[in-house]
Amino acid sequence: MNVHFICRGNVLRSLIAETYLKSLRIDGLNVISSGTNVDWNDPQEREYFSNTLAVLKKRGIDSYAKNVPDQLTQTRIDEYNDLIVLMNNRVADEARMLATLPKNLQNWKIVDIGEGHRIDDKSREQYEKDIYREIVDKVDELFAIS
Repeated sequence: MNVHFICRGNVLRSLIAETYLKSLRIDGLNVISSGTNVDWNDPQEREYFSNTLAVLKKRGIDSYAKNVPDQLTQTRIDEYNDLIVLMNNRVADEARMLATLPKNLQNWKIVDIGEGHRIDDKSREQYEKDIYREIVDKVDELFAIS
């Protein structure tokens, strides 16, 4: 089974989901993640990626993380489309502008930092922890892990 997680920058939500699911080492499962708006040349995006790696390291799963974010492409959709998980409605809208998506989608409606109720920059570290927990719970539920 091929699983594809998609968020905006591929530096937080989809990166966490991909890394956590890979860390479970489920036989026959191939996992990738992408972003709808990846800009690896942006120093802030590099900082966010680094912050997420620190979150993953605290949980002992950073060795399963990739080194750079990946831009969403039609090829990535076509190759990893058994299950596609979009992190929220904004991501879904952006993904549909970039690629033709299959019908087998899930929308987890996980609010990103800088959106909705997660706009206080001083709370970034807490938001990262909260998002990590939300994603882990969703992955565990999806794959019936207890």
